[in-house]
Amino acid sequence: MLARVLVAVGVTAAAVGFSFYGIATSTYEFYDRAGDVGVILMVGGVIASVVGGFWYRAQERGLR
Repeated sequence: MLARVLVAVGVTAAAVGFSFYGIATSTYEFYDRAGDVGVILMVGGVIASVVGGFWYRAQERGLR
């Protein structure tokens, strides 16, 4: 159960981070705070979704 939530939150965080980074780079001057938050969300989201995916696969493999 927690693995599925981790994947869902991770993918969502990565998408929101990508949007934040796009907003930061689309302004006249690069907005540092939004850019940093975007990169943190993208990296954290990818890590969370990969860990959650492997955890889910391990649980499914253990059930069989």
